[in-house]
Amino acid sequence: MAESVQPYLRQATSYRRTELAIINGAKRMISEIGFRKLNMIDLASESQVSRATLYNHFRDKEAIGVALAKYEVQEALAYLGTPSDFLINFASAISGSEVLAALREHDRELLPTIFMPSAAQQVIGDDDLKVEVAAIWQQVGEVLKHRLGEAAPMAFIWLVGQALAPLSNESIKSQVERMLPRTLF
Repeated sequence: MAESVQPYLRQATSYRRTELAIINGAKRMISEIGFRKLNMIDLASESQVSRATLYNHFRDKEAIGVALAKYEVQEALAYLGTPSDFLINFASAISGSEVLAALREHDRELLPTIFMPSAAQQVIGDDDLKVEVAAIWQQVGEVLKHRLGEAAPMAFIWLVGQALAPLSNESIKSQVERMLPRTLF
């Protein structure tokens, strides 16, 4: 029985590896040219996958954008440590994001779509993607509430500010110290 599961594990691993190659390719391309100029043919080439494979994983550019956002958010939320350290790490990840820097430079008009869930709901045509975007924001809200307690709403708004107008690491630390009480855990 264990042997019959092995091919499926390899297949799942291969699928995930290909998906990450595509997401990383999209991240590199968006960092260079912005989201609006991203096209599926060039992305397949950059990711070193066939067009069929690319479309097997993602039906369109919007789906890639949502998957990239989900991946970036999960990476930033996975940090463990004190609430202050968590918030500093999360804010630094947002402020240092090459993708967000490219969006600020090339696709500024998309930023409200990303950071205002109601705007995203109006722009995204696919209902499944709308659900995924809502789930990303719900996850962010739940993790912030769990990690930061009463400071979560203020921290959420402050983090959106990091995406729109990033701060230096020193400024982030200074503001987090003022925002959150000192804690050991």
